[in-house]
Amino acid sequence: MRKILISLVTLLCSTALHAQQIEVDVPLSSFSRVHAPSQQVSAPSRVEGLSSTQRAVGYAVGDSITISGARVGSAGTYPVGAIVDASVLERFAGCKVMGIRYAVSQDLGRTRAFLYPVTDDGYIDDGAAIAKNQKAYAGWNNVFFNGDTSYEIQGDEQLLVGFDYVETDEMVAAESGALCTYGESSGTELMIYANFASGEGWYQVNNLGCLCVQLIVDVSSLPEKDLDIIYFDSGFRYKKPGENVELYAIVQNVGRSDVANYELSCQLDEQPETIIEGAQLKESADETFQPVVSLPSDIAVGKHTLTFRVKSADGESLGGTKNDTETVNFYVYNETMSRQKVYVEQYTDQNYYLSADVNNAFANATDVADIMCMVNVYAPDNLLALPESNYLHGLYAYTLPSFTVNRSYFPGENYIAYDVNYYIEYYPVFVPTIISALIEEDKEREGFATVEMTPEYNADTRELTIDVGGTLTSEAEAIFGDVAVTLMITEDNVKAAQQVLNPVTNRPKTDAQYVHNHVLRQYVTAPTGDKVTINGTTFSGHFSTTLSEEWKGEDLKLVAVVTRYAPTVTDDNVMEMDVVGANDFDLSTTVPTGITSLTPDPSPEGSEYFTLDGVRLNGEPSHSGIYLFRQNGKTKKVLIK
Repeated sequence: MRKILISLVTLLCSTALHAQQIEVDVPLSSFSRVHAPSQQVSAPSRVEGLSSTQRAVGYAVGDSITISGARVGSAGTYPVGAIVDASVLERFAGCKVMGIRYAVSQDLGRTRAFLYPVTDDGYIDDGAAIAKNQKAYAGWNNVFFNGDTSYEIQGDEQLLVGFDYVETDEMVAAESGALCTYGESSGTELMIYANFASGEGWYQVNNLGCLCVQLIVDVSSLPEKDLDIIYFDSGFRYKKPGENVELYAIVQNVGRSDVANYELSCQLDEQPETIIEGAQLKESADETFQPVVSLPSDIAVGKHTLTFRVKSADGESLGGTKNDTETVNFYVYNETMSRQKVYVEQYTDQNYYLSADVNNAFANATDVADIMCMVNVYAPDNLLALPESNYLHGLYAYTLPSFTVNRSYFPGENYIAYDVNYYIEYYPVFVPTIISALIEEDKEREGFATVEMTPEYNADTRELTIDVGGTLTSEAEAIFGDVAVTLMITEDNVKAAQQVLNPVTNRPKTDAQYVHNHVLRQYVTAPTGDKVTINGTTFSGHFSTTLSEEWKGEDLKLVAVVTRYAPTVTDDNVMEMDVVGANDFDLSTTVPTGITSLTPDPSPEGSEYFTLDGVRLNGEPSHSGIYLFRQNGKTKKVLIK
């Protein structure tokens, strides 16, 4: 769920493959957000040249190679590598990296293999680097570090692992390089350090596969027999009594030997466990289980827990490690209500051209415009960023741009947020349809609250007061406990810098007058929401804020979302914080804009109408439109039809 930022290190580029040549365009931004690979991590392998307690760990399987002979197309020495993420390293915490394996298709002569730890803030830690020079021959090369040199895996870090790739003039002339890749790359499994016209740095190469590079890990500290639950899910979070819940679990042998038989268990709340037997599971292999749990017809409304456990292997009791037991919470309900609108929260970036393309896709999803209330949350380093919203990027924005729909998790996805960046680059015409399908689907999901807002504005003090009220199902308190409302103010037609793609040169440029919409301007409540007063099946709250003089009233909206109440939202409870009700309110008829004076001066009492430029009318307006209405010293916008 957390975004990983390799700042000042990774430059994002578009790539293409022609006869296994890496063609790297000018980087599209000076910073690139990268994230853990979405593909399943390859199992550690026993390969030739390693001892019985050493394994090859990475994205490539054993000695497999998919593409052989890829080239840059220009002579030189290019460090190449892959970001090995915590998703790979977690199970090897406490083990030591003894060396590096990599494959090339031609002899390279003496070259360097390296390992760089990556710091929490995204920088390569040169001081902790390990490197070894050795001749590189065609095929897989095992490079062991000198003497007692090794790296102890913590399990929650990232490592940049690779070697110096030497492309000669002869390779260029023969159009035959020496790089080898495996499978498909979805992120940073193939990176190259060079200067491709936009500065020296690490460029990310897409659509060529994963670099054939692996860690040589000493696994002697791992237990002989051990099973981990590497995935467990129970589908959608809300369920009805009597429903058959289809579970999905993956169990992997993470010990150092094969297992002949093993036992697992599944448990609903505190009911007796159901034992599940498994057959032979070889070292590093995994098995998928899909048990079905029938919920009792009289199960109580509210929160329930499903627990999946590893019990034993070959008669030996297992348990006690963090991956031996997995739990998921779900909520039982009988009553539901139709959703008013679907809340879409986009995590966007002024410094990345794809953000503009995704904005266009949302604007073109016209068939869902009326059922969607949208808020654009800008990256922390952007000029339009709101500091109070930074926590959202840490929780959801594994890449930019991305977006959540009702902040809810769709079963089987790697993240809560959705990413359409690949489609927007290669199949942009389909993206509005994809967006519409996601929003329409969530519109039909269970709703548990409605919310309405009644704002009043004081033009003299610029204070906006808001009465919030709504309805809840009679079971809402049993399901959610305390309920919170988050109120946000957004503005359309905000002119500010945005990187866009130049349609003529196909290169990014900065548009200083780009028009941003749905810009998050202010939280009226706490960013995570304020607790509201519940009275039976209704709730209410009263809030106020002061509007900036720089904002234009006709472009402002008030957005409200209903969630369970939590003082803070972290990785531990983020799955519980889905939006169960959402609505918005157009403030254009409430907040006057651009009025410096009314002519003539209005009387302190009585009611009068004025045009938007401040001219008083004789009586009521004779034509439809937006006017200023002043009564008892208070002025507001009104729409006359």
